[in-house]
Amino acid sequence: MTQPATAREAVERNAQAVMSGNLTQIMADITPEALAQMMQMGAQAGGLSPAQMPNIEGYEVAEKGSEGDAEVFHVTFRSAAGTATLGTAWKQIMGQWKLTAVELVSAEPAGG
Repeated sequence: MTQPATAREAVERNAQAVMSGNLTQIMADITPEALAQMMQMGAQAGGLSPAQMPNIEGYEVAEKGSEGDAEVFHVTFRSAAGTATLGTAWKQIMGQWKLTAVELVSAEPAGG
């Protein structure tokens, strides 16, 4: 498997894995610290974290620049249940882009 050359490529690959339910790829991309943050996020989102969203229909990636040695992106996932935007930080670890931090930016139920 070819490793992404840029953080943006890694973010796109990871968002596609979330959308398609490719748990193997998601786990390969995430650090233990970010995984713990993601698990805590489910309760905050009221069922609208990407892990809990039914049938994710699409996503959008927005580059937010650098914070220290991390590249920061916001990824918004859409489903019939609503949208959830995650703030993600990516760093190169041993030559591979890894998701090192994740936080819930917003969660909007569909049809308010």
